[in-house]
Amino acid sequence: MNPDPVFTTNPEISLDGKSFCFAGKFDGHERGDLERYVKSKGSTFSANVSTETDYLVIGSQGIRCCSFSCCVRVVEKAIDLRKSGAALQLIKESDFLDIMVT
Repeated sequence: MNPDPVFTTNPEISLDGKSFCFAGKFDGHERGDLERYVKSKGSTFSANVSTETDYLVIGSQGIRCCSFSCCVRVVEKAIDLRKSGAALQLIKESDFLDIMVT
């Protein structure tokens, strides 16, 4: 059982040909740098989450710092898409950063 129903636990993140969306505030990283990184690895980036999105990466400060802004709406939309059968995974910043250093 997943202890956190929102985030994927121990995700296996693939970069090749996948689609990423970033939400929230990241700790020590600019969103543009993360976008360029995934593009350099053969992935695509979208500013909006959709059924085509493979991963929504949420900044470590994202949920706490944007309680009444679009960050929460993006997460809610992603959860709704998952409930509708989309294979979208919600990933913590720390899990995404792990693949950047390997």
